[in-house]
Amino acid sequence: MRRAKRVVPAFTTEAEEAEWWYKNRNIHGKHLPAAVKTGEAQVLTKEKLHERIAASKKTPALRRPEADLASARKRDRRRAG
Repeated sequence: MRRAKRVVPAFTTEAEEAEWWYKNRNIHGKHLPAAVKTGEAQVLTKEKLHERIAASKKTPALRRPEADLASARKRDRRRAG
């Protein structure tokens, strides 16, 4: 028998969210062991954390026309003195 999905409402402020989590902390605490046992809740390992950090550090390459780059370099040289 599957349990109903836990619903976290949308909050307008961080204080409102904190209050909701505080009021419902016992309910969520009771469900946590079962979620871990069934695999619904997962442990964030050091390896997974490093993978997430590495993925978030990737910067996209932005293609700029050569004329724009030349203009920017020229402006930088003027500012540098």
